[in-house]
Amino acid sequence: MPANAACPTAADLRGEHLFELLNAKLSEFIGPGGSWALVRRTDDDTDRIFHAMLTHQIAAELTRTVLDEREAVAVVVSAEDAPLALSWEPAPLVVWADPVVVPESEADAASLPSIGTAAELEARAA
Repeated sequence: MPANAACPTAADLRGEHLFELLNAKLSEFIGPGGSWALVRRTDDDTDRIFHAMLTHQIAAELTRTVLDEREAVAVVVSAEDAPLALSWEPAPLVVWADPVVVPESEADAASLPSIGTAAELEARAA
């Protein structure tokens, strides 16, 4: 990638913006001036293939609308300004620690402190 090439970043569509976008697209399908009328299903309705196809078409159109909008509102950061996008170095999530050698006398389970025997714990829980 050239040093001065711009690389788009992912746009974050949130709440109201996303709602308005999807509401407008759904209105094209089933809104007051939409292509289709929305009616409740009855027991006589047996056209499952048509409904599955139409559902798939609507889902594809909604996905395309969201992806197009995300592309349209993407923020482009030039290569010179890229370091400004993250001006700090994040700390590592895991830090390497050298193993600790525990003397064998301390590693014995009998030498460790106890909260009580199983019978004592059962008695306290009852």
